[in-house]
Amino acid sequence: MKSLLLFVTLLCAVALSSSAFVGSKAANTGKRQRATTMFSTPVKLQGVTLKGEYLFVHDDAAMARGEACTFVYKGNAPIKEKLVVSFHCVPVQRFKVDSFTVRTQLVNGIDELREYQFAGDTETHMVPEAK
Repeated sequence: MKSLLLFVTLLCAVALSSSAFVGSKAANTGKRQRATTMFSTPVKLQGVTLKGEYLFVHDDAAMARGEACTFVYKGNAPIKEKLVVSFHCVPVQRFKVDSFTVRTQLVNGIDELREYQFAGDTETHMVPEAK
């Protein structure tokens, strides 16, 4: 009888912890992250050449809906008229980084932005091929 009680207690504990995990994951779907970076040399992103200061914004809720979730603005504020490019990223797991990181690849003599990653995250956001 004690074994049965112990088993039921453990089963309830596992069920409660599993539902708490699902709830916390759902809460993250509304998260928006942002970071500003400076490009001192030209970098291409989705066919657009970036040079100077840019704000990267990622919207988890838009990504969950399958919509454009990455927005890149000229300057350091999300002003509609300064939107340079937006796209639906491809999330990939990487090692955690300490600061906002962009990864580029040299293509035909110019660096092309391939992915970006926010400080403290293990998820990177890969840029899809331009159409």
